[in-house]
Amino acid sequence: MFVRKFFLPVMALMMSFWGSEARATTLTELSVEQMTVASDLIVRGTVTQVFTELDERGNVWTRAQVEVSEVLKGVTTTKAVLVDQMGGVHGNSYSVIRWAPRFSKGEDAVFFLETLRSGRTSIVGWYQGKFTLRMDPDTSELMLVRFTSHQDRPYDHRFLPHPPTHKRVYLSDFKTRVFDQIDRGWDGKAIPGADPAKLRQINRLQEGVK
Repeated sequence: MFVRKFFLPVMALMMSFWGSEARATTLTELSVEQMTVASDLIVRGTVTQVFTELDERGNVWTRAQVEVSEVLKGVTTTKAVLVDQMGGVHGNSYSVIRWAPRFSKGEDAVFFLETLRSGRTSIVGWYQGKFTLRMDPDTSELMLVRFTSHQDRPYDHRFLPHPPTHKRVYLSDFKTRVFDQIDRGWDGKAIPGADPAKLRQINRLQEGVK
């Protein structure tokens, strides 16, 4: 029995998909504003299917079909999107990439997405660009939860831990933050891991920004 097994340490062999799909880098913390600028598409949607497949090089990819309920940035007519993440389990082949986002069927989430050179659509900033929506048991408001786990372990969005009360972020406030950044536009400042040429292409720049 052949088993393909990869363990990629976070700070040594993390792979960045901005500009290159196999470039060693470190996982840099990104703000909501930075991810908004770096995204081709930001949507709220529900995961309807999760599956894995091998690419032509034998690499495992996890794929999540997302039914879009709201577009925050990008083509407003988008109804569905297929989100790709390198790693996962496929038969006897598997790879474990730490900090990779996880998905489960029925999960309602906000996704910050970018189009890779290969044409695949992936999460901006690894797990940082995916926020699962949960009902706050105290206020009944929708709050955002950002959480990931190893790709070789079970994942179910229904059992994610709630953030501490003082750290809870609610969907209405979060959307305002995203929309405010879209209105401001990119100021021309570098964003870790992002190709400036691509940022210029996908964002409307203020006058004077080169």
